[in-house]
Amino acid sequence: MSDRRIPVTVIGGFLGAGKTTLVNHLIRSTADHFARTTPGRRVGVIVNEFGATGVDGGLIETLSDEGSDIQELTAGCLCCSGRDDLIRALVLLAQRGQDQGGAPAHVLIELSGVADPLPVLQTLLDPSVRAVFRLDGLVTVTDARNLLQTLQENPEGAAQLAYATTVVLNKADLVTPAQMDRVRELVASLNPLAVQTEARHCAVDALTLLTTPGFTPDWTLPEDAAPTVHTRGLKSVTLEASAPLTLDGWHALIHRIISRPAQILRVKGELSLDAHSERLILHAVRDLISLDPSGEPRSGRSRVVMIGRDLDPDEERAAFARLSGQTRPQVLRRAPARPSGVRL
Repeated sequence: MSDRRIPVTVIGGFLGAGKTTLVNHLIRSTADHFARTTPGRRVGVIVNEFGATGVDGGLIETLSDEGSDIQELTAGCLCCSGRDDLIRALVLLAQRGQDQGGAPAHVLIELSGVADPLPVLQTLLDPSVRAVFRLDGLVTVTDARNLLQTLQENPEGAAQLAYATTVVLNKADLVTPAQMDRVRELVASLNPLAVQTEARHCAVDALTLLTTPGFTPDWTLPEDAAPTVHTRGLKSVTLEASAPLTLDGWHALIHRIISRPAQILRVKGELSLDAHSERLILHAVRDLISLDPSGEPRSGRSRVVMIGRDLDPDEERAAFARLSGQTRPQVLRRAPARPSGVRL
């Protein structure tokens, strides 16, 4: 008998490895396939953020009628406190799919950059969840350029690799062949059974990745499996501005980021600059920074999430306020909690 459960692929990896890039690539590359094989059924996406501000959900693409249902979970890491949130999100995706003509064709769960995938796998193996959803694979995205440093400084890095069925060695264009050989050796030492694939901008064979199950139907976690400990002092700070940054302010922001690569691990969000008419998408991983046009007109506002060690929220907000010409920093006020958290 064919397995009619909804397949689930978990996507993990440390901060800045390229998880959201991979999710977008998978949605784009498999849209035609799912449109042919499962008409009317969409890709469901669950995004877990480390901090209280959801950013990645807005960076994930929706592709007309063949797009994706997106849910953001910002109540904390799924590995720490999100079991009930994850189950609720899965149920909502399935229910919404039925209302729209069919359950999701596939569900992608993008973990936060510091999440230990072990508790998430445990949740997906719960009999009540397993009756409807099928755990297909754990794909861990690695930043090949910074993998050694990540493993040395962050205990989450090894945990994210230990149970992976596929490891995407991303940013392969930023390392030499000898460095890539070392990366492959490191990954194999932690998980010799994982399939390794090199990629630039996470351009992998999407259809193969999603249609080749990595776990057997009767797979269970090892009895000695234990959750890892999070990196100490890790904080997330949301920075907001109501006016566009000047070029001087932008250059000063770059300096604040690259001058502290060991402290500021990840910066992401949207910026408005005086010198540019479009909304700009900011990504920074240690000393690697990109600022890309979104194709949408700028709103004049900026919203950036900074993740790092021992960050002082008041100091970071005050500095951002100075860069954007504000007299005082804007403090994020949480909106009232929504029961579903569904975004389209």
